[in-house]
Amino acid sequence: MAPKRAQFLTYGDDERCHDARKFIEDAGVMLDVRDIAENPLSVYELDGLLGYWDISHFLNRMSEAYSKYGLDKKLPGRDELLDLIAKDHTLLRRPIVRSGRLMTVGYDRRKISEMFRINQNGDRNVDVPRRRNRNARVEQFSTAK
Repeated sequence: MAPKRAQFLTYGDDERCHDARKFIEDAGVMLDVRDIAENPLSVYELDGLLGYWDISHFLNRMSEAYSKYGLDKKLPGRDELLDLIAKDHTLLRRPIVRSGRLMTVGYDRRKISEMFRINQNGDRNVDVPRRRNRNARVEQFSTAK
């Protein structure tokens, strides 16, 4: 099986991001790490990354920039918001982990585990419980002799 790959977007020196990165890499996932403070995302890249998602989900409400730009009072339109994020990367929650069509925002160990099909201890190739097929035939065994 080919190793799993993912894009890992972060900025600054954050312990939770270091923990998330270590957790993912220890599970055998190859990360393409991008520090958006050193290599900022363009408006075009942000639009492609965020797609049709609600941008408010990606906003870091704890950043000073969030209140500085008045986002705590009213969110501007999508295009203006993308421009603001491109100018000030601290408006994004971190880390953003993307693999194919799947993406997680922030360090949520459970979501990352589900995304890469690893258990929360970071072990790889763990059987992930599958949903029971409702249409499967149920065998009934008689205990009477």
